[in-house]
Amino acid sequence: MIPFERRGDSFTASFAAQEVDILRELIEQEIALLAEVGSDDPEDASLAEVGIGGSSTPPRDPALARLLPDAYRDDAEAASEYRRLTEASMVARKIASARGLVESLGEGEVSLNREGAELWLRATNDLRLVIASRLGIVEDDDAGTGDEVMQDVYYWLGYLQGSLLDAMGA
Repeated sequence: MIPFERRGDSFTASFAAQEVDILRELIEQEIALLAEVGSDDPEDASLAEVGIGGSSTPPRDPALARLLPDAYRDDAEAASEYRRLTEASMVARKIASARGLVESLGEGEVSLNREGAELWLRATNDLRLVIASRLGIVEDDDAGTGDEVMQDVYYWLGYLQGSLLDAMGA
């Protein structure tokens, strides 16, 4: 990877073919994970038709719980209602960001405007949250457990984000 750099109003980077494949595969997996989210409550069907709604209970999968945390940690009822009303739109936005990253990735030569850069930050953050949950990483300085390759990918995504943030601040 050639890190992001600012060129006028654009932020550019180059990715090797293997890095492009890794990003695409991770995004596909994240989209599949997010597609599993949904309400089991038939009363929520009418809300879902207009892009509102979702389950009133937190996801069982730790990765989804990291992507879709409770809005109110100290008020289970408020958290449940908020989730029921907003989960579907949150999932849709996360999927749209993930797809946007893949579309702008192309064959590895990336040029982003500010909006595209912000989309990349959201999408790569979501990828890091999923990987962190699988590795048992809660805080940035946690070592995590498990697959060393996925740990490397987690840290590489952090590097990618850092280079983009640095370019945006330049």
